[in-house]
Amino acid sequence: MNRKSGIAAITLRSLIGLSLIVAACGGSDDESGADVTDLATNTTPNSADDSSTGSTAPGEIRQTLRIGFAYEDVGAFAILNDKFSIGDPELQAAAVLQAWRRDGELPMNGIDLEFVYVKFNQLSPEDQIGACTRLAEDEEVFAVIASRDFQVGAQCLAERYDIPVIDSSGLAQSDYQRGAPWLFTVRADQSQVMESFVAWADKQGAFDGKRIGLYWDTRSEEAADAFKAALADIGIEVASDLPSDGEGIGSPQDAIVVQRFVADGADLAILMVGTSSVTNFLASAEQQGYSPALLFPEWANQLQDVSTQSFPQSLVDGAEAMTMSRVGEIAAGFDLNPRAVECLDNYEAFSGDDLPLVSPESGEMGQTLFTCDLMSILLEGLRNAGGNPTKESFVAALEMITDFPLAAWGNLTFSPDDHAGVDQVRTIRWATACECWTAEGEFEDPRI
Repeated sequence: MNRKSGIAAITLRSLIGLSLIVAACGGSDDESGADVTDLATNTTPNSADDSSTGSTAPGEIRQTLRIGFAYEDVGAFAILNDKFSIGDPELQAAAVLQAWRRDGELPMNGIDLEFVYVKFNQLSPEDQIGACTRLAEDEEVFAVIASRDFQVGAQCLAERYDIPVIDSSGLAQSDYQRGAPWLFTVRADQSQVMESFVAWADKQGAFDGKRIGLYWDTRSEEAADAFKAALADIGIEVASDLPSDGEGIGSPQDAIVVQRFVADGADLAILMVGTSSVTNFLASAEQQGYSPALLFPEWANQLQDVSTQSFPQSLVDGAEAMTMSRVGEIAAGFDLNPRAVECLDNYEAFSGDDLPLVSPESGEMGQTLFTCDLMSILLEGLRNAGGNPTKESFVAALEMITDFPLAAWGNLTFSPDDHAGVDQVRTIRWATACECWTAEGEFEDPRI
């Protein structure tokens, strides 16, 4: 693995960044304990100049846009296993902001940014609605970037408040229609994922001679229907088709589905459910002596080294998956892509923390890359939104982004008709020996 070297634990750049943190302290926490202070704001008050041209003197700040950053609270999971820790997303964002100011990206056309942070419980729709309401009504944000599993909150921001939001996770196709034109996601929409999955698996002959058992979350009915329709197009029917109403921490149906798959003769399991339900399903399968072939789509958070380590290893060793992310590149010995190098080097220099490039990949390293990607998309949209950006011009600018390289994912493209960004895929393979996914080959569109 090649990577830029020569980063000291705390460089002069780090000390500058830390001084910004000290200068920014004093913000208040919300009731849930989320620190909403912008750790690297260091801005001056807005100027009264609001000219239509947006022209300013170098370094002048005439407008500060408030940007919301919603990220999941994984504290309960991290207590059980510190591998699930995602680090400090606020510090990750502050590192990027400091780099933008250092490199002259901010202020941009007299526009500066102030970040507002909220944590949310990924298992509580009510908590996500509360985060949405706070960002929209109390903080009056211009736009929001959101980490994984903020689907309910993202829909709320787009549908109720007409606030542009860039969410990490793909949503149902109808969600984009209801949230138009404000809702964007890094990943492909759920139906696109499953259509690509069928094309990818069919090219490999993975369905040949198999009886498919499908276990899917009822909240993802559109995607399950898209999967079955794509199978029907190549002359395949699902042998066992079972829904789950689990709410994120598994379902009593997880064990029952194993029995149904066995009764229906399903020897290839496709699991469109959350990671907890996958874990429960496979544990029950192991107990019952049921060993189906496994093929994983890019679904929920299953395709992270930390997540897959929780699965019964006797069943998943050698399993293949289709991914849109760069997971497994370290294990494969690939050179880290330039966006990831820049992101990790900058974060380490700013924070003084060390994020070793090892496999299995840590949850903190993954979240650091996710944060960099969300912020780079945000900046690219603002860069083309004009001297006096409006929410409408920001959306139009996002829709112009084409083949945009990311740190944690493949390249991203938006358009006026498609607000779901990454759709190229590659194969990864799980190895129990290293408890890691290994990437194989290059990204491609399997539907071509």
